[in-house]
Amino acid sequence: MCGIAGMFFNCAKGPVSEPDMSSALGRLARRGPDGQGISRGRGWVFGHRRLAVIDLKGGVQPFEAPGGVLTYNGELYNYRELRDQLRAAGQVFTTASDTEVLLKSWLFWGPDCLKRFNGMFAFAIYDAAQDALFLARDHLGIKPLFYHAGKSGFYFASSMAALLAFKEVPAVADPVGISHYLTTTQVTMGARTLVKEVCCLEPGHWLEVRRDFEENPPKALRYWRIADQSREAIPFEDALARTRELVHDSVRSQLVSDVPLGGFLSGGIDSTIIASQASKLCSFNAYSVGYDCAPFAGESYNEWPYIREAAARYGIGCKEIVLRESDYPEDWKFLIAQKGQPLSTPNEIGIYRLADALRREYTVALSGEGADEVFGGYTEAYFSVTDFIHSQHLGRLPPNVSQSVSAALKRMYGTDQFHSLLDHFLRVVSFMNFGIKFNLLRPQWQEALKSDEALILHYAERFAAMNNCTPFDTYMRLLLEKNLQNLLFRLDSSTMAASVEGRVPFTDPRLVSLLFSLPDHYKMDWTKEAGENEIWNLNTVEAAARGLIRSKILLRAAFADVVPQSILNRVKVSFPVPFRQWFGGSLRQMVESRLRENPWARDWLRPESVDMLLANLDQAAYALLVWPLLNLCLWQEAMGISWE
Repeated sequence: MCGIAGMFFNCAKGPVSEPDMSSALGRLARRGPDGQGISRGRGWVFGHRRLAVIDLKGGVQPFEAPGGVLTYNGELYNYRELRDQLRAAGQVFTTASDTEVLLKSWLFWGPDCLKRFNGMFAFAIYDAAQDALFLARDHLGIKPLFYHAGKSGFYFASSMAALLAFKEVPAVADPVGISHYLTTTQVTMGARTLVKEVCCLEPGHWLEVRRDFEENPPKALRYWRIADQSREAIPFEDALARTRELVHDSVRSQLVSDVPLGGFLSGGIDSTIIASQASKLCSFNAYSVGYDCAPFAGESYNEWPYIREAAARYGIGCKEIVLRESDYPEDWKFLIAQKGQPLSTPNEIGIYRLADALRREYTVALSGEGADEVFGGYTEAYFSVTDFIHSQHLGRLPPNVSQSVSAALKRMYGTDQFHSLLDHFLRVVSFMNFGIKFNLLRPQWQEALKSDEALILHYAERFAAMNNCTPFDTYMRLLLEKNLQNLLFRLDSSTMAASVEGRVPFTDPRLVSLLFSLPDHYKMDWTKEAGENEIWNLNTVEAAARGLIRSKILLRAAFADVVPQSILNRVKVSFPVPFRQWFGGSLRQMVESRLRENPWARDWLRPESVDMLLANLDQAAYALLVWPLLNLCLWQEAMGISWE
């Protein structure tokens, strides 16, 4: 696990900006504290910061072999099998590293090697025979990779912060990206980022860069997608067996390490399953994190009882890390500076603190991230598609049923009509809805964004590409593509800021492919207790509150005999953080000063809207609206972003 950066010029004798490379690598220091390397060639420069995990002596980078040079961030879990295949084909190896396997796989198989990889990766290869640069990113976007194609140079890096260290990369905000962030708190929209002329290589894609990239901009090509196949109604018991097998094998394969390995334990079903499997295979211990505070407004931020129960069940050690309110502001600013982007979720800071504590004993940590997107864990986001379906039947239902359905929809959405499935989806997943957002923005930004034309078109194109999917499957696929990448960004940046490699067994492509080949009701469905009366008279939020919707059906059933019942049946809490209470208390001064004085806030936000937010900061709904606004202010200050 490392940090990479590089430059590729439009002529073989292009300029070499060594100070910029040194600055970029300096911003990647936390990602790679164990060493630094720079390689140069005809019109290219590669940089690398190393966190040594496999073959501590032999995996030094940039790695050179006859025909090519590699700078690489990640791990190939099946590198031993690939090495055996390459040796059988006559390839010779001089190290025991996955780094050498990756480079020689590319030189031998070309881009087809990507379909053979099982791992997490973002890498750049200079292919001498083709005099070209190649970039690639793993199937689901566990490892990040950003790039900028300028007038004379092509630049890439593992983080936005490192990429912006190159003077040729303009630190100018993209209004469309900013608007998308306000709506979703996601830092990318497809390949688009929050910075103009900076792209993110999308998951499952690779990119070829030739010397004439200024005249012929490189286009990313997809090498992997979830198959748009007919879902097979294989027997549920067969699906259970296959799920157990793949989860276990994914954990097993991700235990490969030449340095100490541990894990994160949250008290939820996902990390508990990971701990249960890892504890069978090795001497496994974990860290957990929480807040030493009383419940706020009826909400508990203490998950210790569940964490302790899981640790006792599997006989593993688990150290408990208590987060302090006083640390939050400085950690927040630190993480933004490390990422070069605003935070997406308040619990990124908790993940960083957890990783920082774990680093005292371990370099690698297993995490349960990804299970919700793969197995169907977001009840309101996914199952709310039934609300849309009900709205489409209003005119065909008996009058009394139609009235009940209409009333239920209005209680949740304020309307019983949706223009389209896309309209409903955007209502459900928006952190800040369109109406509120445009009431906050000054008129010139509303006009510049053209009513979010680009954002809506982006999602419309995604919907059009899934026209053969069921509505539920469409929502799951979109949130796998959108939400999961954002959460993986969060995990990567928060763990790497502590020099910890975070691994995510639930994102194994084999497991993902299996789950998306199965029927919808293997993932989420009504409970047996839900009768016709509840189904038609309640909206999704109300039904979920009454426990009438089952989520992660297959995952829960597959590990029902492994996970304690108290954890197996817990309501999802998503690592809660009491930031809303802090905004009205200890963080209030920071909030007020930023929203009134920051250049971005003064330029983008209506003064009367800021007054309204600050006057109601003690209310949860208003504190949630402030979260992305304050992040953008802190990001602008940390990175010197301009708003041309």
